[in-house]
Amino acid sequence: MTTAIVDNLSGRYVPVDVAEYGGFSGVVKCNDQHLDRYVATKFIKDRIEVDRIKDEIAALLKMRSKNVVQVYDLISTGEDELGIVLEFVDGSDLLDSSSHPTDKDDLLRVLWQVASGLSDIHDAGLIHRDIKPNNIKVDPEGVVKIFDFGLSRETGEEAKTLGFKGTIGFAAPELYSNEVVEFTQAIDVYAYGATALYLATGDIPKLLRQVPPRLAPDDVFNGTLLQGHGELIDLFKSCFSRNPEQRPSISKIRDALSKHLLFNKHQALAVSNAKTHTLDMHNRSAALSLGNIGSFNITYDGFDFRLQNVVGEVSVNDTRALSGMAIPGSCVVAIGDQNRHNWERTYITFDVSNPEVAL
Repeated sequence: MTTAIVDNLSGRYVPVDVAEYGGFSGVVKCNDQHLDRYVATKFIKDRIEVDRIKDEIAALLKMRSKNVVQVYDLISTGEDELGIVLEFVDGSDLLDSSSHPTDKDDLLRVLWQVASGLSDIHDAGLIHRDIKPNNIKVDPEGVVKIFDFGLSRETGEEAKTLGFKGTIGFAAPELYSNEVVEFTQAIDVYAYGATALYLATGDIPKLLRQVPPRLAPDDVFNGTLLQGHGELIDLFKSCFSRNPEQRPSISKIRDALSKHLLFNKHQALAVSNAKTHTLDMHNRSAALSLGNIGSFNITYDGFDFRLQNVVGEVSVNDTRALSGMAIPGSCVVAIGDQNRHNWERTYITFDVSNPEVAL
């Protein structure tokens, strides 16, 4: 760390540890004298890198995510160096085996938090570009934080690179080209899939460590804590698709994980003619009908509320109902077609609670 940086820090950010250096940057733990808190200050030493990441840092300064290390401040020394003041996370990264989830629910919660943080990064128009276990920390309260944006880029026409930059085993196949590569948020999705595999198995298969990586075998998640979660396994495996456009969005993965974490925790109310039917894990079905005009059952399978045994004239938000269809979280189910008299029609309002994942 240069004298100029030390002098700049001394007014507010006081180093309390020895700086650690790697590549074009260094990091030191500091005490923020104004707010009486620890922060991590990262110093970018390369003028080219400083110019490249300024727009990205501006986006990160505006972003607020529980699962992404927050950027607090910038320090410019005028000597081709830039200091980035970050939230300090006192915890181990996910490369440390002591931080690995030990049961299914813990694994799902960690993967959901990583997906949530990465989704927030993508919503801000950024690509992290180096998602891997040692760039993800777990704080003492069990909150997962993504950090180290040293390789990140904004999306758009300028999202290009020449030559390989990334981490073998976690870098998407398209990053291994010797030509200029136009990349998208799909490279983060690939890395997320590799991170999920590492946390589920404790390692990355040799096939994915080849240069360039080969496809992961179909049984790669067999025997792991994810066994039995077919929908999630299919999503994680699709992260490794060679075609970036065939990889799922990270928000789709986040929502699927949320659904599994909230298994049996939903509650719904179906109200018809002032009569209320409550559905949850203790009361999983309700039958509704109007004479011989139409009838159906609502059932709860732990994930969704579905229509079953649909008979006659039944519609959901004016769309013909089908047995097996999931009911939207807030809708109106009608019995009796629109050409009938009012006394030949009835309406059932249906609302589902929106529980949140508890960490």
